[in-house]
Amino acid sequence: MSHTLSDITKRLAKIDVAMFVTKTEGGKIAARPMSNNGDVKDDGTTYHFTTDDGRIDDDLKRSAECGATYDDGNGFWAAVQGQAKLITDRSQQEQHWVPDLEKWFENGLDTDGLILIEVKPDRIHYWDGRDEGELTP
Repeated sequence: MSHTLSDITKRLAKIDVAMFVTKTEGGKIAARPMSNNGDVKDDGTTYHFTTDDGRIDDDLKRSAECGATYDDGNGFWAAVQGQAKLITDRSQQEQHWVPDLEKWFENGLDTDGLILIEVKPDRIHYWDGRDEGELTP
């Protein structure tokens, strides 16, 4: 049984933390856990918050190519590859902010250097038990 994009995006929205992957300056791969805040659009676009004082924003400025891997703990996995866009506009950030983020950003939307990362997927590969498939939104 193959899944539709709608099936997959609903599953991704229920998985809070993904391993978010970028390319480093030297061409290596860097991964770190990041929440998608349950904010997954019907086309697979995800949103993640970070600040500009780490490596992730530098990596994405050099190369917008990125990925994220998801595991629901019940036999469903997904690997998303896409293009990132860094958003510093406060009004756009407000549209994607959820109160749970304050455990990571104690000043909320007033956190210095706050960045919203929008990831538009080019490809989503999933495994659901013995079912496996790939979608290109």
